[in-house]
Amino acid sequence: MLLEIFNFLHFLGLAFGLGGATIAAIISRKAEKDAEIGKAFMKIIPSVSKLIWLGLILLIISGIGITLLIQWPINRQILLVKHILVFWIVFFGVVIGVKMRKMQTLSPVNSKGKISMGFLRTRKQIKVFSIINLILWYLVTLLSAFV
Repeated sequence: MLLEIFNFLHFLGLAFGLGGATIAAIISRKAEKDAEIGKAFMKIIPSVSKLIWLGLILLIISGIGITLLIQWPINRQILLVKHILVFWIVFFGVVIGVKMRKMQTLSPVNSKGKISMGFLRTRKQIKVFSIINLILWYLVTLLSAFV
């Protein structure tokens, strides 16, 4: 019974994390082309970010529980790769969060309408890290099918 609960939470964590990262990527792409969506993006992204972090927390806690409860052989190499990928998701998630705060302080709204080079550079870094994180989420989801 407990194993089924952890399995459910694991899949829920994957769905929240992967879904949130995908939604963030889609909205971010649209925000680059439309200033109105860009303004809305800065208001929406904190909620999406919380969904991604909730997914990550569920994934980690349930993954530990599943590992402790399973009684069948498990592919340790794939599990190790998955753990490393989850570590990188956390790492890049923290980096993105720090960069988002920096971008908000450099925002044209906060700097009298002028777009600074720092703002553009930070926005580009967030885009790159977000793409990396999205790819990592898809890899973790794929590996979950093989562990």
